Amino acid sequence: MTQSKPRARFRGGKLIGVRASGTSYEGASVSRRMGNKGLIGGGPNTSVSGSLGVLQQRSHHTVRNNPYAAGARDTYVTNLVGNGIKPRWGDPEIQQLWNSWACECDPDGDSFYGLQSLAVAAQFESGEAFVRFRPRRSTDGLSVPLQLQLFESEQLDYSFTQSTPGNNAILMGVEFNAIGQRVAYHLWRNHPSGLDPRFRNERSRVSADDIAHVYRRTRPGQIRGVPQLSTVITRLYEVDEMQDATLMRQKLAQLFGAFVKRKPGADSEEEQPFFGTHVFEGELGEGLNDIEPGGIHYLDDGEEVTFSAPADAGSNYTRWLKTELLAIARGSGITYEQLTGDLSGVNYSSIRAGLLEFRRRVEALQAHMVVQKLCRPVAARWLDMAVISGALSIPDYWSPGVRSKLLAISWISPRWQSIDPLKEVDADIKEVRAGFAPRSEKAAERGWDIENLDEETAASAASADRHGLLYDSDPRNPTSAVGEKTKYPSDADDDGAGDDE
Repeated sequence: MTQSKPRARFRGGKLIGVRASGTSYEGASVSRRMGNKGLIGGGPNTSVSGSLGVLQQRSHHTVRNNPYAAGARDTYVTNLVGNGIKPRWGDPEIQQLWNSWACECDPDGDSFYGLQSLAVAAQFESGEAFVRFRPRRSTDGLSVPLQLQLFESEQLDYSFTQSTPGNNAILMGVEFNAIGQRVAYHLWRNHPSGLDPRFRNERSRVSADDIAHVYRRTRPGQIRGVPQLSTVITRLYEVDEMQDATLMRQKLAQLFGAFVKRKPGADSEEEQPFFGTHVFEGELGEGLNDIEPGGIHYLDDGEEVTFSAPADAGSNYTRWLKTELLAIARGSGITYEQLTGDLSGVNYSSIRAGLLEFRRRVEALQAHMVVQKLCRPVAARWLDMAVISGALSIPDYWSPGVRSKLLAISWISPRWQSIDPLKEVDADIKEVRAGFAPRSEKAAERGWDIENLDEETAASAASADRHGLLYDSDPRNPTSAVGEKTKYPSDADDDGAGDDE
């Protein structure tokens, strides 16, 4: 790092101090190397409000037309949500009622877990999604009179910023009170780019209590989310254009088979050089107009063909493309192998290390975004509506502690597929036996709640006993690889003669 020269400061002829000119950090310098890079400042919402509309449009366009972007979105959604992040209610009656309602919560026919996938896909593309709680009539035939309505980000106008008569402030469509709490969302009644001609589009003020805002906040005070592809949209377009240019170069190279020059002074068709089957249109030597793959083209006297010779990327093209795709994968929140499907350069250790890092990221997003901002608000509103409507009868529900205890539920994420199941299961068994991890934790990693797992295991064992079946997978089996040398329950009346022999 270049050191700046110190400057002495004097007052009244006396030395009062020495300070360095410039800055001690190269990243803060304004020299030719750094210039004016990154000097446009702004708070967490200033930059978002000026860019969100264009980012959303380009993100939608990229996902619609670029296979890498579409694949990144699908991978992102399937890993965050999979077949659903499901609650484990402590009460079997509540669990059964939830299971019924989860299949009828969407007016368009999706389940609650399908809405999770849709919300996360919208968050990937637009940066956020909004879920509105819609109470229904008791005559609508729902197990709990509540349904969910999902909105895209465009229905909350990012440019709508103003103050209100009650000393509230509306920032990017979100209304805040004097102490900074969200009190309302000003949503368009219809999508701004929608096709419904029945209503004139206008804003509707919806209480914040009726909205679940699903987005990823990356800066303190950030009000709205930005598309997941924001940092790589430019690269996606450049990769697309580079691939088109390379393809066009190869196509043009295949269009020309040969060019035939006329003999000087030859006027008749019989005196011209002739190859293959050729049909002259118009007079001989009319000019080169049509170009066909592998064609033989005839030139007039004195005519020549000159081709442009742009630099060919050659072997560097593949290296350049991989470098760009690595950056796109990183910015999309997935791994290079997931983005491209290219597994040629990986082994067990490298792909496992990459997936472990990816899974840590996914688990953080599941906990901080999907569960905290979507699942828990929905569960709380659903339980309130179930009690109010009489679908559930819970004594002292509104008293302190009862409601909060019922809502202290576990949300079970889909299990991760094992890279090497034998090694991972053996490691889990050793951890549990050594006391380094509870069995419930290992069950949760496989998408199971421990109570449900034990119930299913007990039911399976009871069924095997009724039918007189003995499986090697049963730990009670003395020949099992995981069982101890114990007597099987069906041998309880054995006289032990076999042991004496």
